[in-house]
Amino acid sequence: MVHRQLIAAGLRALAIAIFLVPMPAKSGESPRVTDDARLQAALEDARTRFLPVGRLDRLDVTVLLAAKHGSWRRASVGGTTPWYPASCVKLGYAIAATHWCEAQGKPPDCLDEHVGPMLRVSDNVETGFVVDAITGAPNAPAEGADYDAWLAKRLYTENLLAEHGLLAGQRFINKTYPTNSGEEPTGLEALARERRGRNMMHADGAASLMLALVSGEFGVPAAEYIRSRLRRPLLSEHSSMGGGFPEGTIYESKIGDAYDTLAEIVHAELPDGRRIIIAAFSNGRDPEGPDEGQNLTALAGFSKLLLERLPPTDD
Repeated sequence: MVHRQLIAAGLRALAIAIFLVPMPAKSGESPRVTDDARLQAALEDARTRFLPVGRLDRLDVTVLLAAKHGSWRRASVGGTTPWYPASCVKLGYAIAATHWCEAQGKPPDCLDEHVGPMLRVSDNVETGFVVDAITGAPNAPAEGADYDAWLAKRLYTENLLAEHGLLAGQRFINKTYPTNSGEEPTGLEALARERRGRNMMHADGAASLMLALVSGEFGVPAAEYIRSRLRRPLLSEHSSMGGGFPEGTIYESKIGDAYDTLAEIVHAELPDGRRIIIAAFSNGRDPEGPDEGQNLTALAGFSKLLLERLPPTDD
């Protein structure tokens, strides 16, 4: 009898565990996202307690927390505020690169020679090669060129994201400089930035982009490949929020820092199995300071405060 009771108890525990683990959405589907009051309160409290930190006094954040059956809870402060995203745009370029590869009948990692360092160490020159490859529109002198035809090709990434309802007014067109075509924009690239403006992202759009990727909306092979290149140690020169996460977290992110922007887009699996996406844009970089003297870990304090305040995954 005792043996049967132990078996029954074990089966009940297993059933509860399966019920509580967030299940991923099916490949190609957009997960359901709902605003959550408790997550919103946690975000607002963490942000209020964090700010200001030195010169960092602007912080716009969107948080997505996985719930049951593949759905996600959402909270946001300043989620649609436009930011110069610096190297965060490379997440969009990486997704476009895997799409381009598969459109050529090749595996999604066919441009890994360039995409790999673009994501792992944020290499600007390699980013230039990625943009040239997927658009078929490298830079050229503006005089005598068909700018509209060139621009139509350069919009490859934006058009792909728009097809998936992920563009939301953001701009993914310019390279990150210095790059393979020069220290600063020249020729058609300079004309494009003059007419269309700099790259632009916001926290809502960045979080949605990461969610679409990890949920398999661009295909499971593409998701597995890109996530493998985004995975990094919590303490890294290529992460700003990682230091606030507990040891044992599986951490995938893309940082962006230039001018006064310090930003990061994170997908993480916590040691207790919870999954979270955080897209944070701040003015935490000193535009007057030398590159080697920047404190790029400045958002770790915020992520720690946020994680301490997260509501339970489900009621």
